[in-house]
Amino acid sequence: MPVTGRLVELTEVIPFRGLRYNRGRVEDLSRVVAPPYDVIDEEGQQRFHDRHPLNAVRLDLAMSRPGDGEEENRYTRAAARLRDWMADGVLLPDEQPCFYVCREDYLLPGGGSATRTGFIGAVGLEDFSRGVILPHEKTHAAPKEDRLRLMQATRANLSPVFSLYPDPDASVASLLARATEAPADVDFTDEAGTRQRLWAVSDPAFTAAVTAALAERRLYIADGHHRYETALAYRDAAGGGRERQPHDYIMMYLASMDDEGHSVLPVHRFVSGLDPGTMASLPRRLEEYFRLEPVAGVEEMLGRLETAGGDRNAFGMVRADDSSCYLLTASNPRPIITADECPRSAAWRSLDVAVLDEIVLGRILGITTADE
Repeated sequence: MPVTGRLVELTEVIPFRGLRYNRGRVEDLSRVVAPPYDVIDEEGQQRFHDRHPLNAVRLDLAMSRPGDGEEENRYTRAAARLRDWMADGVLLPDEQPCFYVCREDYLLPGGGSATRTGFIGAVGLEDFSRGVILPHEKTHAAPKEDRLRLMQATRANLSPVFSLYPDPDASVASLLARATEAPADVDFTDEAGTRQRLWAVSDPAFTAAVTAALAERRLYIADGHHRYETALAYRDAAGGGRERQPHDYIMMYLASMDDEGHSVLPVHRFVSGLDPGTMASLPRRLEEYFRLEPVAGVEEMLGRLETAGGDRNAFGMVRADDSSCYLLTASNPRPIITADECPRSAAWRSLDVAVLDEIVLGRILGITTADE
């Protein structure tokens, strides 16, 4: 692919030599895996630390200690631990660059299951202004500072960004399907009940075909905006030349947006600490935008939400003070946020989550981004 300075004409997705647990040192992988750092609370952080001395959380979300300072802190301990695990043979690099094909069989809330297939590769970093890799959410300074300090200390990608790519002709899906015909290199079930399988595929014909298939497709970040922007900052601080360097790439999990194994679940917001005056005026304020309908309980509310919406935004609400439940349906069709009120596209202004954040949390409850 032609490279001129830092301008790359196409999406660049390439195989890389990943670090993997030495199965001679770690037989049960379910004891050393952990979810992404940003979904782990303090109790979970401690639980994963206690589960196994080689759990990945000890790298990606190491514990703080009293007396931590610039010279000794959870980031420096993560970096030292990573070096030790590599030196001791706990983590071993693959001999050849690979794409890591992943298949997840996961449970759905309320019953049932789904399967999603994707792969992990190294993706050339691009500024969002190039339109090659596209974001969908705002980011905050504190998480980016946290991830940057970890990356500076470890000089490693410890958790992949999750992105989606269009695959309407299933050309990439067919490549991944052929790769998964062989027995998986990794096969275990994690604590959430998800069966995790992984194939490390180094065959040059396969990796070249995947790279070529994705070269003209945009990537859409589904999760990991803070990690991606952190990698951009790390790259920019390192400086650039005519040839790409390791810091010009980021580890990314890629999945087809046409894969039926994707599931989109409801967005939940828990709000606390509201003063009595706000709570007293809440029904009146909500009725400025929504039809407010009491329902018998959470089960009925969730059932009604399955058929609500359509051309109007709809939400369920539970009040903790009296456990009362309500169905909120917008009085007017989408988008109820006007272009004068927000310069974003009509599609964005029509999203339930946009209405929830902009109108319910922002205008009615007075909760701004700075409060989150």
